[in-house]
Amino acid sequence: MLGQTESGHSGRKETTSKIVKWTPPSTEEAMRFSVIYEFDDAKATSSYEKYLTETVAPKIKKGATVNIYGHTDVIGEEAYNKGLSLARANDVKTILEKSLLKAGTTGVKFDIQSMGEDERVSPFKNEFPEELAYNRTVIMDVIPGK
Repeated sequence: MLGQTESGHSGRKETTSKIVKWTPPSTEEAMRFSVIYEFDDAKATSSYEKYLTETVAPKIKKGATVNIYGHTDVIGEEAYNKGLSLARANDVKTILEKSLLKAGTTGVKFDIQSMGEDERVSPFKNEFPEELAYNRTVIMDVIPGK
């Protein structure tokens, strides 16, 4: 190696080095989906059930993990909303499980979380009617298996 010191003097030093071929990392990205529910309802509409069955379920492969987060707006009692968000999350899980079973996809792990009306984790604020409506949701993160 040839180089120059901070004081400006030239120097030479012999050393060995190892060169390794770079290969790009083989990572897979997670996918996120969501379903919006009607006010005070824990049953997906037929259009969302079709969406879960025909669009989301085919993207879930063997060995994947599906994290499901149920949410509600702030209307009503906190304890009731906690239960409602859990019922919504379980509704999504049931629809996906049936679709995966029908497709023969096995080894999928589900993690259900009931967020209720917790505004620290809600997708939107709860100041306007539109925000309330969008918070009546279930969010799914599909993480590929290894």
